[in-house]
Amino acid sequence: MQPSSDPIDTQELVLRFLASIGRPDEAARYLEQFRADAGGFAMLHVSHAVLRDAADALVVDLRFLNELGLRPVIVVGAERARNADAWAQRLVDALAPGVPAWVVAPDAAAVTAALRDGRVPVAAITAPDGDARAQEDPRFDVLAALATALGTKRIVFVGRRSGLQPNDGRVVPLLDLTTEKSTFLEPGALPRPQAELLRQIGRIVDTVPHRLSVSVTSPLDLLRELFTVKGAGTLVRRGSAIVRHDRGDGVDRARLTALIEEAFNKPLSPAFAARAVRAIYVADEYRGAAVITDTPLAPYLSKFAVTLEARGEGVGRDLWRTLSAELPRLYWRSRADNPITAWYRDQCDGLHRLVAHGVAWVVLWRGLSPVEIADAIALAASAAPDFA
Repeated sequence: MQPSSDPIDTQELVLRFLASIGRPDEAARYLEQFRADAGGFAMLHVSHAVLRDAADALVVDLRFLNELGLRPVIVVGAERARNADAWAQRLVDALAPGVPAWVVAPDAAAVTAALRDGRVPVAAITAPDGDARAQEDPRFDVLAALATALGTKRIVFVGRRSGLQPNDGRVVPLLDLTTEKSTFLEPGALPRPQAELLRQIGRIVDTVPHRLSVSVTSPLDLLRELFTVKGAGTLVRRGSAIVRHDRGDGVDRARLTALIEEAFNKPLSPAFAARAVRAIYVADEYRGAAVITDTPLAPYLSKFAVTLEARGEGVGRDLWRTLSAELPRLYWRSRADNPITAWYRDQCDGLHRLVAHGVAWVVLWRGLSPVEIADAIALAASAAPDFA
């Protein structure tokens, strides 16, 4: 497929792209984040089946990323090392002339040199084939070593299926290696090739010393997986570390304020920091937090904040799971136009819509008795504003 001969304004292309995949603000912030990573914003491992049967779709994705100024590190051969060099060269040839690319050795120096030269590195893993069923597949060790050396934060396995799909047919959107890996590795839980891929992904995440998330998707859903919080496929990662600070003791208030203001994109009221709290839950070194206050009725969720990057990694789910386990009775409010309100609806026992001080709110609750609901609505409606 040859690139269009008509010049395309990059800004126009970006705007079309943002409008096509969902919320423009999410994609714009991901784009800004990716452009700031000079070491390759993501590592894409492309399966043999995609190179054989769906290379055209992958080439379209890579050309689009190139127009956005993004150059991923592409790796082939961890899944099947045989003829990896030849498959890598075929991909380089398919990308030309629109996307400059090189076949490189799977080491940090070669990959970095290609990126510095403005080219997409296509690294071919040609290590001897191991048993794909082995607990320790040396081909995936090469992939883990490369991710470690480059400081890669995200690996995407691009295969024929968008995500891990158990035998009951549903795609798993998020898989926590800490608590769920053993369940999905039970015999019959996943098709055998996917179970082995999950096993190797677990090894990679355990081996790489820095924070790493791994996605499984297809070429048709690659851009949505990269540029939206919801994604399209399966995100595999280690569960977040959640620390509870009773009465807020030990919390870094400056980092908490920065997190909340980034998440809501507005400054907090000076009065917010002075309020007494029941507990503050902090996730992954202030990538997410929940502020709980006491009321005469039940604990009140004053703030639930997660950074954009952490939302895409499931940190919000980890926070909520901890709150659900420790606070069976809880109520809170959310602006009606807040995108997270739709997610909150799936977490609550009930909700009520109202307008307070000219703002449309949704009051939500869990674990409250019917006679307590009116009080919860009244208390939430009268809560002081949190933002300046």
